[in-house]
Amino acid sequence: MEGKPPPMNIPHIWCDFNACGFSGDSDDNCYYSLDKETLNELNPTEGVVVFIYDDDLSDDGQPEIFGFVATLEINPFECPSKWRARPDKETWYRGPCPW
Repeated sequence: MEGKPPPMNIPHIWCDFNACGFSGDSDDNCYYSLDKETLNELNPTEGVVVFIYDDDLSDDGQPEIFGFVATLEINPFECPSKWRARPDKETWYRGPCPW
């Protein structure tokens, strides 16, 4: 396990971690591909804090997740979604799924 598990009182949203930095700005570390169904259920407003994650397997083949606590922002490009997530890099977590 790396880092601390995310707070249980914030929503968790699946994220494609390959979709990062689409604006081209040098300081853009945002993720742009978030689960649309979960976002629709959440009906977020700008500034909502969430945990963005993806599924993986540990070195010994056990299921685990990895991700960051992030703040939702309006995506100025509205593609692939209206939202992007700006991660707090200090909150990295990789380990068993806590929910």
